[in-house]
Amino acid sequence: MTASPRPEGPVPDPAAGPLADDALAEEIELYADVVVAASESDGPLADSDLDRVLGVEEPAERD
Repeated sequence: MTASPRPEGPVPDPAAGPLADDALAEEIELYADVVVAASESDGPLADSDLDRVLGVEEPAERD
């Protein structure tokens, strides 16, 4: 039996508390929202539906 390779770089200290990456958590939540919307759709999501799910506002019309 061989030993598993050790990770390179610093090893997190478990006593330091949980790791947090707010940007990653938000990206995962958006991805999950898209997956749910796509699973509830009868076909491909329209751009407007995808924008709604992601909370993207339509750009204001230019004069």
